[in-house]
Amino acid sequence: MGAQDDLHQLPIAAFADIFEQLPIAVSAYDSTGLQVAMNEAQAKLWGLRREEWVGHFNMVTDSQLASQGSGEMFRKVMQGETVVLPPHSYDGTATGLQSDATAPVWIEASYFPMRAKSGEVTHLIAILRDVSREILQRQNADKAQEEIANQRMIIETLSNPVIQIWQGILTLPLIGAIDSRRAMNITEGLLIAIAERQASCIIIDITGVPMVDTQVAQHLVQTARACQLLGCDVALVGISPEIAQTLVQLGVDLSKLKTLANLQAGIAWAFAQQRLRVVSI
Repeated sequence: MGAQDDLHQLPIAAFADIFEQLPIAVSAYDSTGLQVAMNEAQAKLWGLRREEWVGHFNMVTDSQLASQGSGEMFRKVMQGETVVLPPHSYDGTATGLQSDATAPVWIEASYFPMRAKSGEVTHLIAILRDVSREILQRQNADKAQEEIANQRMIIETLSNPVIQIWQGILTLPLIGAIDSRRAMNITEGLLIAIAERQASCIIIDITGVPMVDTQVAQHLVQTARACQLLGCDVALVGISPEIAQTLVQLGVDLSKLKTLANLQAGIAWAFAQQRLRVVSI
């Protein structure tokens, strides 16, 4: 005897038992949208008392579902279509049917038509899947990514500080490795600072930079040219013997960029550019 024969021999009442014992939340709605049945899994999902919902809850007129287009969705299903609703939050307490229902639950819903033997659609069947844990994990992941991005922004801001040492004179002490992303941030922050503070001289101090390769050197040259386009003279200070040797070996052309031994020399240069001098008292 095949499985199909076994199925045919099941009494009608057994299907009601199957509906009730399914581990999936299932409910049925009549042609007006009124809920006429729900199984135990759905009652547990929402923490519901079925006597307060079945025969009282209408998915078409419910305000939460209506805001998501439940009327049009219901019409499509009653015309024979299957509709899948993406994850959305639903608050059982907001219906007014049961004040102690479960707090908002994120669900994914599938709605399909149930037909009579004549082929006429008589009911809408709703299958719900609790995706609250998935949504929470996604939200936590998004929050973590946002926090990482904010921390990175703070670190980049602190690691690229533009300091005004005198009116019209700025200095940018760089510490640590410089990659393409950081180099772009350095250029952007420096140009903004020059424009905002109307600077005429900028001292870029790379004493704390352990290594300068061709790419970093080119970024520094491009940054200097961009600053010059804003009318700001640029001096590069703090080149170590090792970095100087590396730049020579790489053939990097810094001839158009003012280079000085250290920050003190850079400040003296900037004061001279401004026609200022330090007088001891």
